[in-house]
Amino acid sequence: MPIAQINGVSISYESDGEGEPFVFVGGTGVGGGVWARQVERFRSSFRCITFDLRGTGASSAPDEPYSVEMFSADVSGLMDHLGIRSAHFAGFSLGAAVIQRLAISDPERVRSASLISTWSSSRREHHIRMWFQARKRALEEAPREVFQAFGFWMFAPSVIDHEPEVVARVQEVFAAHSSAQPVHAYTRHFEADLGHETQDELSRIRCPTLVVYGDEDLITLPWYNRTIAELIPGAVLREIPRAGHFLWLERPDQLNTAIEEFLVASGFLSMNGC
Repeated sequence: MPIAQINGVSISYESDGEGEPFVFVGGTGVGGGVWARQVERFRSSFRCITFDLRGTGASSAPDEPYSVEMFSADVSGLMDHLGIRSAHFAGFSLGAAVIQRLAISDPERVRSASLISTWSSSRREHHIRMWFQARKRALEEAPREVFQAFGFWMFAPSVIDHEPEVVARVQEVFAAHSSAQPVHAYTRHFEADLGHETQDELSRIRCPTLVVYGDEDLITLPWYNRTIAELIPGAVLREIPRAGHFLWLERPDQLNTAIEEFLVASGFLSMNGC
């Protein structure tokens, strides 16, 4: 993978396809390779750009405070490195938080935003704050195996009970792109999650926005997603059935269809391509 020197760190990235740029932003402790099914779907119409956030994959993992604002600045720096002024964006969880911040602070960068499994205030939304605090504590005080054992909360309960083949597939993909992160970097990602606050600023987002979530998400709860859709003017809200926080891995085809329909309705994509 190519490496870009941005804001004092090395950022690993990939570019696949041609057309308007479409940047995919990963979640907490997860490298850019998890977007394979989305890149496969959209590379015929867009230039799909995936990358490892600092602290993941082949990117630098400095042991210093991370924040959503820092990740947003890294995205802007990567876009400058690639000669891209504006792009379409999709991100899940922490990645969706990064896109929110970018759309608020540098709106000309974001042509459209697909926010997947998202939330807007770790201070006000107590359930998710407690989740991040618990996960961070497990990383700091328990063996890595204990931390990983609680990852089942990110699945839809119905998937765990009734679709073991989906569980196996998701676990394989997720482990391949998250297990190599050093503990300090994973911890710093949770610190960034805990500092995410955009709820009072979401009305400033003016780009076409899709908010899409799983109806069984136990992490970024459905009403967190609905709150964001209510606060962003004109936002489109989509619920994917039998999906949890791992929506983009559990139901990739349904997610891709939701994004595709949103881009078509927004005038960025025709049914036969860009």
